[in-house]
Amino acid sequence: MSVLLLDPIYPTVPVSVPEPWLHLLLHPGARVFAFLWGLLWGSFTNVVIYRTVVNVKAILSGNEPTFADGQTREFWKGRSRCPHCEHPIAAYDNIPVVSFLLLRGKCRDCKTPLSLRYLVIELLGGLLSFALYMQQVYVPLLEGHAPNVAGWLLLLLFGLTLLSVTFIDLDVFIIPNVLVWGVGAVGLLATVVHPEALQVPWTHGVAAALGGFALFGLIHLYYIKVRGLDGLGLGDAHLLLMVGLWLGPLGLAFTVFGGAIQGLLVSLPMLLRGKPVANADVEELHGADPSLGTVDPDDLRMQRVPFGPFLALAAMEFVLLRRSIEALLSWWTGGAL
Repeated sequence: MSVLLLDPIYPTVPVSVPEPWLHLLLHPGARVFAFLWGLLWGSFTNVVIYRTVVNVKAILSGNEPTFADGQTREFWKGRSRCPHCEHPIAAYDNIPVVSFLLLRGKCRDCKTPLSLRYLVIELLGGLLSFALYMQQVYVPLLEGHAPNVAGWLLLLLFGLTLLSVTFIDLDVFIIPNVLVWGVGAVGLLATVVHPEALQVPWTHGVAAALGGFALFGLIHLYYIKVRGLDGLGLGDAHLLLMVGLWLGPLGLAFTVFGGAIQGLLVSLPMLLRGKPVANADVEELHGADPSLGTVDPDDLRMQRVPFGPFLALAAMEFVLLRRSIEALLSWWTGGAL
């Protein structure tokens, strides 16, 4: 048995949805599951961020990126460990949010306080998954459209990748190529195999990706060749490559301009008050790298600010507010866009 849903606002062709799926996807338990699903992957995102940062710092200092017992720190395998004593964390102490609260934010073995960031990232993962489920599955069903379950899961991957990029860039001024290239490839595959999931034709995605990479790549070369310093990291260009593949030309444009405006609004007041935007110093991390150039610490225009977090924020804003943004642009341009 199936149910025909009609859009209550806009005329549309009825969408046939099997009744068991309709009840399942609209059930309150599905929304709870979406939140818990996000918590789980938010916990994994913590592992990706922490191990990537530690590995990068180890490599930059000339050390092997391993634990004290010699095991490698790949983020895709191995049990979670305390960042202080490196004791493996038991499964019952690794329940997202719950374990952190029960242990009062401390390691069970060494009793060292853990960063509140772990709890925040898990909660952000849960909230992001819930918001995307409502946007891609629940609301479309209420409006008479087919649920976009694939879009929910894919955009959750995209959002958690942006979350990882944000904190990695803040900690070590690096955006890992393997991360953005890998997720970019997933986005490209999705637009080819299931274009309705991301609502971006693969040709538009490829064009946006190449345009975004070329734009920031040329700016990077300008700083290197003309001004003799790395004024805009090439990692930002790789990030825009991924964003273009997932969001298309409009999403790329919003990401660039939205990221630049929000970066200025956030970083300028912090720099005026003498507070660094990043969690580390470039020179301390990367040493005497000639490509970094020399900056005047008293010149606000030459302060090093990680741009990746602001690009990631704007890209996620576009994902969550896409419908409103497109409607606003359509009104502003008289329907030309």
